Amino acid sequence: MSIGSTVHFHDVEISHSKNDVLESKVYYDPNIDTLPNVSDEPMENKSKQVHAVLYRAVRCCSSVMKFHHERQLDLTQLIGVNINQVPSYLCSSNESFKETIHDIRPKISQNHLEELRHVAILMYKMLLLEKLQTLWITYRKSGMGELQQPPSTKHVGLKIWSFEIRSRIKHVENANITDDEKCQLFVDHCQKKLNDQNEIYRNQLRCRTSRVMDYTSPMELTIEKFIKQGFLCQRIEYDCQISLVQYHYTDAVLKRQYLIENPNENQIQLFKRLCKLKYEEAITKYHFNSLKQCIPEHSTLNSIRNQLIGTSSVIDSIQDGTIRKKLSKHYIEVAEQAKTDIIILARDAAERQMRQYQTKYNMEMNQTWQHEKILPTDQRLTSTMIHLMEKRLANIDARVEYIYKCKAQLFQLNTNVL
Repeated sequence: MSIGSTVHFHDVEISHSKNDVLESKVYYDPNIDTLPNVSDEPMENKSKQVHAVLYRAVRCCSSVMKFHHERQLDLTQLIGVNINQVPSYLCSSNESFKETIHDIRPKISQNHLEELRHVAILMYKMLLLEKLQTLWITYRKSGMGELQQPPSTKHVGLKIWSFEIRSRIKHVENANITDDEKCQLFVDHCQKKLNDQNEIYRNQLRCRTSRVMDYTSPMELTIEKFIKQGFLCQRIEYDCQISLVQYHYTDAVLKRQYLIENPNENQIQLFKRLCKLKYEEAITKYHFNSLKQCIPEHSTLNSIRNQLIGTSSVIDSIQDGTIRKKLSKHYIEVAEQAKTDIIILARDAAERQMRQYQTKYNMEMNQTWQHEKILPTDQRLTSTMIHLMEKRLANIDARVEYIYKCKAQLFQLNTNVL
């Protein structure tokens, strides 16, 4: 092992010697006080810091090739989100941005407009990265047991690494990872990449705006407003992902606390059965409600959609304008009525399914409490078990309700676009 100050940041090189022994080199600059993964020892203890860097390197990889492979992956490959993709509303082919700028600068040149478009794209990327940073902070808190626990429950310090994290590691490393430390290192690495990329965009934006001619505060506010409006759908989607991490964590904590109460096998199976039935009851309930709301929305938009529905090529070929117009109107009315009929059929089917699962859930609950009354005292659910059961059932319902609330918001936004 060799230690030196070849580069101006902490780094580790791992290589094979001639006799196939794994060697590690630490590039260490004492002027830098941040390590990739410091030890629990005080920062003044430099030998411990070096040990921490080496330990991280060895834990991170099983081979030199894998180590360098991980380091060379870009942010998109690591997190599975293409941060370089430009949304449609900022593409040159989309006139909406041009129209927005023309409202405040009617005689702007094409080159000037494209400069502002690049500014807008950087603003969008920074907004996207901010949401991604919040999401990955939430992933880390869940994995470190730092997310908020349900009130009036014991603190269990449960560490839950989200499925998304394990899935990303499996994709990157082509292996199933169950090690907490490996998950933490991966998340920390991704967070650093996100922070670094955000700083790059911030500097690029500062540089670009300084070169843009007549870049005023009203113009900046107009672009920011346009970006935030276009980002609404993505914001809802990311807020949903962030909240679902918390819902999943709460569910896992309540499940763990229930098991801490030492339930017997029947009580464990009862808990599982009630949770499954509650999930099915909640899914069908909120699915029915969403379809029920679709019908008035659909009727309200008929006049708008009528203008968007294409006509039959046979009708278009009719020479007589009066007949063509009459048939075209009838064609659109039939198409709209068919859509409405399909929605009504789907709603009625969803309502029957909802009633079925509500009945099953209510029957199971009634049977449970009736059975509890005849059990010996030492075999009954304790008050703590009942409390935890009620909280988990409520959390399941709240999670499903939130998902459908987000879907409704997205539906409304897409409707407004029409």
